[in-house]
Amino acid sequence: MRGAPPILWTAVGFASGTAASAALGFDRTLFSLLLLIGPIALWRGPGSRLFPLVLCFIAGLAWGTADRLANEHCHAGIADGDETQVVGYFTRTSADGASSLRLASGRREGCEFRVYTRAGVPPEARPVTVEGRWFRSERPDGSVSVYLSASSIDEREGVPVPATHRLRAAIRERASEALDRRLGGQAGVASALVLAERDGIPRELWDSFARSGSAHLLSISGFHVGVIAALLGGLVALAGHPPRTRAVGVAVGVWAYVLLIGAPTSAVRAAWMTTAFVLGRMRQAPSRSLGALGLSMLMIALLRPTVVAGAGFQLTVTGTAGILVMTRWIMRHWPAHPGRSWIAPPLAAGIGASVFTAPVLAYHFGQIPLLSLPSSIVLTPLVATAVPGVIAAIVMDILHIPGAAVAGAGAEGLLQAVTATAAALGELRWTVLLVTPREAALLTAGALMPMLFVNAPWRTRPAVRAAVSVLSACALLWTGQAALAFAGRGALHIVAIDVGQGDAIAVRTPDGHWFLVDAGPRGFGGSDAGLTRVVPYLNARGARRLEAVILTHPDEDHAGGLAAVLQNISTRAVLGPGLSVGQSGHMAGLTEARDADVPWRRVLAGDSWRVDGVDFRVLSPRRPAPGDGGPRPRAPPPTDPNDWSVVLRLDYGRFSALLMGDADAEIEAGLLEEGEVTLLKVGHHGSRTSTAAEFVQAVLPEYALISVGARNRYGHPDPVVLERLERAGVRVLRTDRDGTVGIVARRDGTVRTTH
Repeated sequence: MRGAPPILWTAVGFASGTAASAALGFDRTLFSLLLLIGPIALWRGPGSRLFPLVLCFIAGLAWGTADRLANEHCHAGIADGDETQVVGYFTRTSADGASSLRLASGRREGCEFRVYTRAGVPPEARPVTVEGRWFRSERPDGSVSVYLSASSIDEREGVPVPATHRLRAAIRERASEALDRRLGGQAGVASALVLAERDGIPRELWDSFARSGSAHLLSISGFHVGVIAALLGGLVALAGHPPRTRAVGVAVGVWAYVLLIGAPTSAVRAAWMTTAFVLGRMRQAPSRSLGALGLSMLMIALLRPTVVAGAGFQLTVTGTAGILVMTRWIMRHWPAHPGRSWIAPPLAAGIGASVFTAPVLAYHFGQIPLLSLPSSIVLTPLVATAVPGVIAAIVMDILHIPGAAVAGAGAEGLLQAVTATAAALGELRWTVLLVTPREAALLTAGALMPMLFVNAPWRTRPAVRAAVSVLSACALLWTGQAALAFAGRGALHIVAIDVGQGDAIAVRTPDGHWFLVDAGPRGFGGSDAGLTRVVPYLNARGARRLEAVILTHPDEDHAGGLAAVLQNISTRAVLGPGLSVGQSGHMAGLTEARDADVPWRRVLAGDSWRVDGVDFRVLSPRRPAPGDGGPRPRAPPPTDPNDWSVVLRLDYGRFSALLMGDADAEIEAGLLEEGEVTLLKVGHHGSRTSTAAEFVQAVLPEYALISVGARNRYGHPDPVVLERLERAGVRVLRTDRDGTVGIVARRDGTVRTTH
């Protein structure tokens, strides 16, 4: 990045400060900053590059904090569980997930909230009255998140909706109808490509794109905006306008399109870069690419500071930087030959985007797609060709221009080739590198270590320098993993992995044998906690084999990640209640177990085993009573799988633990004779239907683990349950508040917590 324009360093410092303000409290961050970096900057003096960078960081920190404080009025006065009735209109609707509601009256007018509901949601920009209950989540860093769980949504009249929102909603609605008419089975993919709406993409297809490393092609990004800009430039050029007029027309058209699709961060970044190039053309001083990137970063951080800490902003910025830097480097060092001009740029773009975004992917998602480069090289030309056809089909259909069917058929054929290729690549195994933030940090530090040897002769040869960096990164990673694998021997580890609203409890015995109780949830859009949270956690700690996965029951929030776990970690057996009502995650796990030849066994109360001095006992579900009609238990009603939940007790010397799954108060009533335990994994994520007062008094744990998602729509853990535990003097550990958390226990009963 030598020779980078000053605006880029300004933007980096300012955006970093803004991101820090979103993640940490202002006072603590500012104090740490001044304590650690301030003296260095002062010592180096105002003439050093570090000094302005630190000043920009402090400015961004203050700006982001001020913005956060200014928006706190939206959340002020809202208590968790309050019932409410609000009036507004939806700015974004979703059939599977959260919709965005903007309030149109009251002291919170203009504020937007996420709304979850099982009822139908009216189209965008239609005035509505929403009744429901507020849910509020506060984290130790002071951040607050509030959302609305709606019980009813009714359309109403007399609520003013801005004309721009009505126009935008009408155009999007007409465009969606045109796609349904002209592109048939590919309408969902086409809608994602040009309208930023992904609800129409089947879950299995999204998973295929994610595994093949091409999911970014389905998200509006700079690539899509570039295609739109090229189309607009061609149309304006055909009209015979001079270059300056063409540049302004392209910029205006790009911004109109970006605002129409809802202004996703990556598209806004591309629009600001387009604006920078247009300004350069108008003053006859072409803008530098990295300078345009710096301008886009700075403007987003100024106007939308809340998005800077998110994965979307960081991915679009690092990916673009990688493309620009690697393209310049390869074009400078690539041997001159006739094919250089058309081979080097796409290759540089793929390598640069993959390398620069890898740390961000590792930090936010715990995985790096290994097929990202080849899949992008294969699929990008197809998508680039399909997008103009999709847009042409929409415009021609809306304006009733002949030929809309032909344009739609051509685009549909191209998109069928895209989806078929992505599905084929997604079927391949071992296409994703699973990493943790710790591993990413070790790899990055190892790769940068050779830079310390400034005068080493091998630094003058790029190939040798790259090889040394790779070897150094691998060596540091392996050293760190080995140290972690051998740490903690002689103790029992029970850890609740932060998988969101679900359960995944990792158990490591004193001699390093691993068990997993549940595997986390799987959600829409390729989100699979088994793949992104559970497997990276186990890999990072050297768990190369699981003695067993104990599936408490088949609900999606416990079994959704099972298939991913079985695909990526050798497993000796799956244990469970032996009952199912056909949930998709459970069935996918069954299929994977069969394909991988992993035995699946039923466990019932009375089953037990011993590993490394740890006694495992199954306490529920019950065995069939005599006369029940055979060796199999009578299944509870299929609508109530929580009644089948496996309850597991672990004893290690003076330490004991109860892992309750989603067992409710009725099952707890049969466990009152178990006596006191050291650790209780609270049943059903802290729901009011579990952890009855009598049960808490009977087992009287010292510690309680609650595996629960931050800002979940169910309001877990219930305040009543928390009050019971508090009255009993129990120390509560929660994944929504503490992240991945657990305990380390020794045979003498001594316990310490881990975060």
